[in-house]
Amino acid sequence: MLKSKNIFVCIGAIHYDYLINLKKNIINYRTNPVVHHSRIGGVAYNVAKIISNFEKIEFYSLKINNELKKSISKNIKIKQANSKTSDRYYIAISDKNNNFLLGLANTDIYEASKNLRIPNITNKFIIFDLNFPKNFLEKTIKILSPKNKIIVCATSVYKTDKIKKIMKYIDILFLNKSELINLTKENSIISGIKNIQQKNKNIMIIVTNSKNNVIYSNGKKIFKIKPPKIKIRNENGAGDALAGMMLFLISQGYKEKDILKYSVACGSYYASGKMLNTKKDLIKIKNFSKKVIINY
Repeated sequence: MLKSKNIFVCIGAIHYDYLINLKKNIINYRTNPVVHHSRIGGVAYNVAKIISNFEKIEFYSLKINNELKKSISKNIKIKQANSKTSDRYYIAISDKNNNFLLGLANTDIYEASKNLRIPNITNKFIIFDLNFPKNFLEKTIKILSPKNKIIVCATSVYKTDKIKKIMKYIDILFLNKSELINLTKENSIISGIKNIQQKNKNIMIIVTNSKNNVIYSNGKKIFKIKPPKIKIRNENGAGDALAGMMLFLISQGYKEKDILKYSVACGSYYASGKMLNTKKDLIKIKNFSKKVIINY
């Protein structure tokens, strides 16, 4: 696809994320003091939020209440896929050093949703997370794939089975190491990537491996990318930030080397507790990317 504006569509989750950090070492079976923050989340929304710094984006999700709607970026146009609002949220718990401990998802309403309404879409980058039902995802991706670029963000180790039968319809796949191992039943990242390539030789695969590295595969090329050394503040959403930046840069025709360096830098930038708020912040990401190392 050529450089274009407003070519992104997201289909997935929007809800509140509650981020909880322990103040001290955890004490089992006792009350533990915490610091609490909240923000709008959902894998697809996190990706959309990054892209919305640069252009408008359409987002299909379950109906949301007015309070949530008022907090969403004006560049994200919400489209209702159903008619009823519902309560859903995600809780991320980290230790006093900001190391992620546990995620708690009250998001079954996505899985239980029926009769979801998604219109015919053409010539778009369509980004799916895996919160909606398996049958819906399989059917929708098959229908939309011939005339669009299909991107999937794996979302959770418990949801990767939803794409096992439709790998050949996916153009770009983002997932972490645990999700890749669960999806392929292989014991390493490289063998997992090769397993997927047997089903779809044209797929682009990006695997995050926490602070260790990011593995990028496109055709016969497999690169290991070393992120900058940072003090981790909150890893929750860092992989989504990487995905959002990479997809925007791909759509704008950036060179592969710059795409990889800027997107990995963006993920690390978010993990360090910082965020992109305007398109001018891309300059900060470009400067930060000088610390990214690509091993070809």
